[in-house]
Amino acid sequence: MENKELSPEESFEIITNVITQARNRFEENGFVYVFWGALIAIAAIGQFLLLQKELYDINWYPYLLMPVGSVITGIYYSKKRKAGFKNQVSRIVSVSWITISANLLILGAVFAMQLKQNLIPVLLILLSVGILVSAGTFKSKLLYYSGIVVNISAFVCFYLDWIYHSLLMGVVAIVAMLIPGIILVIQNKKDKNV
Repeated sequence: MENKELSPEESFEIITNVITQARNRFEENGFVYVFWGALIAIAAIGQFLLLQKELYDINWYPYLLMPVGSVITGIYYSKKRKAGFKNQVSRIVSVSWITISANLLILGAVFAMQLKQNLIPVLLILLSVGILVSAGTFKSKLLYYSGIVVNISAFVCFYLDWIYHSLLMGVVAIVAMLIPGIILVIQNKKDKNV
């Protein structure tokens, strides 16, 4: 096999194709934003309702959905990985999300008592980092704006009474994850039909 030197234009074209393929695979997976947006919204709003009923001892129960969601996501992606190829750009985003997700779960399960009223703002900051990494990697303005909304809401959360933190997180999950995920899925279906 011969080693052929690539011109800068050919190298740029190869890099552009890799990013385009990764973006297309990501948009197919707009399902993940729909799934996690709905799951976070259900858990957060569920917690808010339990707090409103003054059920303080069990207000965290809705978050037991998160480990279940992680398992479902893992199974979903392992099937996707077996069905197709994965490039370096997709791997970077996957490793970023795995790291962020693990930290979210650890913070919520292990350090909730230490973080107390700062838990949800910190979780939202980490969530915004994941969304912004995806947005930057895949050059998605929709996700970029979503990441900014999540990030701003995290800092707003520091000024809210703690009892409303979970409500804010639920609304943010709907606005910045669920709705953009639905838009990505619809956009991808339109692109495939054109």
